[in-house]
Amino acid sequence: MRVLLSTRVETDIARQLQFGMDHFGTLIAERTFARVDRFLFQFLPAHPFTGKYLDDRQIYEVWIAKTPFVVFYRVNSENETITVLALFHHAQDRGAFDSEE
Repeated sequence: MRVLLSTRVETDIARQLQFGMDHFGTLIAERTFARVDRFLFQFLPAHPFTGKYLDDRQIYEVWIAKTPFVVFYRVNSENETITVLALFHHAQDRGAFDSEE
């Protein structure tokens, strides 16, 4: 499966990476986001249904191991794509996230 990043998630990643560099240093932030990258582009395509399916939103939610991050994504089996919709720090309120944006 091919992974697509929404504009929102690209912004989320850039913002969280900068926060990590500012608060924990470049080395820690780069290690953390290397895990995010491996999860999104290696693990997720191999296991697209690994997350918890949120029936009311028709999307998946999954925590990325050894990181403080949660991602929302949608799987389209017909065209074999995974669209990553958002990335949140686990402490952020995810309740107001609109998966239709």
